[in-house]
Amino acid sequence: MEVFERYYRFFTRKLNDLPVTINRSIDLVNKSLSNIRVPPFSRDNVLYYYLPLQGLVSYTTLSVSVMNPHLMVRLFPRRDITDVLFLSAGSGAGLWIWARPHLAAAPPTKRFSWALLGGCMWPLGSIFMWAIMKSSIGQRPIIGTVLGISTGAIITNIAFDYFHYVELLFCGVYHLQDETYSPNSDDEKYDIDL
Repeated sequence: MEVFERYYRFFTRKLNDLPVTINRSIDLVNKSLSNIRVPPFSRDNVLYYYLPLQGLVSYTTLSVSVMNPHLMVRLFPRRDITDVLFLSAGSGAGLWIWARPHLAAAPPTKRFSWALLGGCMWPLGSIFMWAIMKSSIGQRPIIGTVLGISTGAIITNIAFDYFHYVELLFCGVYHLQDETYSPNSDDEKYDIDL
């Protein structure tokens, strides 16, 4: 864990030592984007909004790459970009998980390891699911593309809902019910001894 702490301190120092000219350029871009309703360019917004958004685009493109590889070969004939898409989608998901409010109090090393795990498992699990679906639908590229994009959107929506629930639960907004669900609630209710 000490290695992660050293890397975290190193990258934090480097981000804080950016030249002043970059700040002026960012201010100029922020003024021009103020008419459009997007978050202004700041270090946190770039790291935790724009890069995860770019990761989401890569995740969607990754679904097309797995479900319809012939289309990706036509678009990128000289190189297979599946690895680049996976790394981009994973880093975007990892940055998004890192920025979740319920992880704010965690030590940076644990926070990094959780974000790394989530950032790797999200696209990797999706790739396995898409590979199974591709083998079951056969050579139907249009159906595969639509199925890949739609299942990617469903998985992303489920993940957003889960993290939203966890944040509501642990950040003090959502309260648990007084009587929680138990799988043996009927047995407890009737006190049946077998």
